[in-house]
Amino acid sequence: MMDDKLFSQGVRLALELGIRLKVEIEGVDIPLESTFCGFVNNQLIITPPSPYHHVQHKLYDGADLVVRYFYNGTIYAFQTRIYAHIEKPVKLIFIEYPKLIQTSELRSEKRSCCFLETVIVVGEEENKGTIVDIAKSGCHCLVRGRDNTRVIPFKIDDQVKLQCRFPGVKTPLEIIGTVRNLRKSRYEANVGLQFHENTADVTMKIIIWYISTIEKFVSANEVKLDIP
Repeated sequence: MMDDKLFSQGVRLALELGIRLKVEIEGVDIPLESTFCGFVNNQLIITPPSPYHHVQHKLYDGADLVVRYFYNGTIYAFQTRIYAHIEKPVKLIFIEYPKLIQTSELRSEKRSCCFLETVIVVGEEENKGTIVDIAKSGCHCLVRGRDNTRVIPFKIDDQVKLQCRFPGVKTPLEIIGTVRNLRKSRYEANVGLQFHENTADVTMKIIIWYISTIEKFVSANEVKLDIP
């Protein structure tokens, strides 16, 4: 039922009360919608998918579901199963917290590939990392365990400070960002950041200049092949 995309262990769901959920049930072809109502223990609480009368007979304990939703520029998708359901005082469904979560970031602008060494600071902790792509609104940082004694336990919505040196700029720049996308394993963390509005104007101007320089370099070095 899930499309063939990469899933990430260690990713946490970003959810707010009232978020609309798209629900898929095997054998049901019509669109189904539910609402997130809260957490209890290791279960998520949702409303029964609507239209309820079409799927009521399929909402039994142990039934498999696929859930998708959109939050802060990222699509989340996961497989789960119904843990329990209740009829009174209201109809609610308890589903298991997923072991695997698929995330897909919707970007409003193109990212430019780069390689900028940086120091990533969250609270009192810091890691060495690398900015591997960048845009005017954010960037993607790679933090490897082999470069650090301990990888910071990043979380969605963490505020992060990046200290990095851009080519041709003498002093290191500080960039403020918020974690919007996150993939973690035992050995590394891939951190998607949205730049904060409090990032200094001069820093943003340098970022825009740097992106422009990258794009000009890439365009100048494109090779056109004449294929008969």
